[in-house]
Amino acid sequence: MTDTLYLPEIVGDGYKEFWQTKRRYRVVKGSRASKKSKTTALWYIYHLLKHPQANLVVVRRTYRTLERSAYSELKWAIHRLGADKYFDFKSAPLEIIVKPTGQRIFFAGLDDPLKLTSLTVSYGVLCWMWIEEAYEVDSEDAFNTLDESIRGEVPVGLFKQITLTFNPWSENHWLKKRFFDREHPDVFALTVNYKVNEWLDEADLRVFEEMKTRDPERYRVCGLGEWGVGGGQFFSEFRTDIHVTNPMPLAAGVRIYRAIDYGLDALACLFISVDSMGNANVFREVYEHDLIVSAAADAIREASEGLDIYRTFAPPDLWSRQKDSGKSIAMLFEQHGVPLTSADNNRIGGWMALKEWMKVTSENESRLTISKNCENLIRCLPSLLSDKKRIGDCATEPHEITHLPDALRYFAVMQTGTPKAKTGVTVSDFTGKNRRKNRF
Repeated sequence: MTDTLYLPEIVGDGYKEFWQTKRRYRVVKGSRASKKSKTTALWYIYHLLKHPQANLVVVRRTYRTLERSAYSELKWAIHRLGADKYFDFKSAPLEIIVKPTGQRIFFAGLDDPLKLTSLTVSYGVLCWMWIEEAYEVDSEDAFNTLDESIRGEVPVGLFKQITLTFNPWSENHWLKKRFFDREHPDVFALTVNYKVNEWLDEADLRVFEEMKTRDPERYRVCGLGEWGVGGGQFFSEFRTDIHVTNPMPLAAGVRIYRAIDYGLDALACLFISVDSMGNANVFREVYEHDLIVSAAADAIREASEGLDIYRTFAPPDLWSRQKDSGKSIAMLFEQHGVPLTSADNNRIGGWMALKEWMKVTSENESRLTISKNCENLIRCLPSLLSDKKRIGDCATEPHEITHLPDALRYFAVMQTGTPKAKTGVTVSDFTGKNRRKNRF
């Protein structure tokens, strides 16, 4: 590319260190309108043209969200840099190609792991990765797998780098501990906010100034880019010093429940022990994505090995019969060794029941505790926001954080009192209009 560009005029202020760093991890959390995605897109387009052997892969939690996010941002950056003539665009699959060199920008979702492991380039090296909305990467192990895909030698003048951009989220997220709570020579961490965006007009700025007065907590997160859930935290009673405990052996005589939320996008399964005093501890979780019923059942049975499961609660929609097979998902689970009990799915009533379980007493105790090893539940539960239109309910977006709390809700609403001693009794399992008896 031989065209002359004056970058400060195109990119703007606030990102000088971001633009210059060659550290392996470049991590940016920022409020709305903080230019983080647009600046990242501009950086990649400029440097792909500057380094003709570099290739880039862009990752999000789900592949289908990329077209309207990072793919669009990169197309915008190409146009802003006046480089349209140098690029071709493909939509099936998503791909951007540098015409003079054959360099590639690939797009991949964590919902298609084979795509990530099979990426190869015909020219140059795959040395850069952009993880957009990195808070969607729900575990550090999943990130480590991505990290390992950027490896090997690179030509002189090139460098390996992974860029993570995201809106601020719960301080319990692994991103905070990994990148922001410590100094490391491989990490460049940056927090930005709307104040670095010189292209906001007066009307845009008034939105933030009014937020600052009307909802200071939301302004702290959405305006200044600090850790948090943007105001309106649904489980304000959640306290890590009370509700989160060290893992411990199961006590004799406890009754063990499972509670699941299931869809093709995710399986959420919690293992909960309840003692004779009516205290519950969530001691194990299974949280996996994109599993068919048989694979989901296998995962649940494997995690249940050696446990005497009393009952497994699940949402009633799993008893709806499928048109193609005439069978319900609940029937398929039972066929694969995981019998289910239909739970009450009244959302407001269920959340009220869960709040009762989580209520903190004057002695700073709670009937419900969660073992530290249930990292995803601990991350998701305090991240839920209140629904702005439906009093007593929580928001259903981001959808990724709702599955495990929903599973816990099914337990809470169905197990409201102190359990009696086990007698091996037969319980009724309500399946739509039909009542069928199962022994648990």
